Amino acid sequence: MIEKQHPIVALDHPTRPKKTRPPRNNLLLSLKKNDLELSFYSSLDTEIMNKLLEKVLP
Repeated sequence: MIEKQHPIVALDHPTRPKKTRPPRNNLLLSLKKNDLELSFYSSLDTEIMNKLLEKVLP
């Protein structure tokens, strides 16, 4: 009995578009002074961060 051999062929899977993630919000600075605790993240505008630091740090 002769068997016919067929090559194994990979099936094409539908490709899903990759999800675009927003950039991570990384911690830049964590500061404790007396009872005040500040955490600055990368999404914060640098001008605002500088103004806050000027008020907190003499």
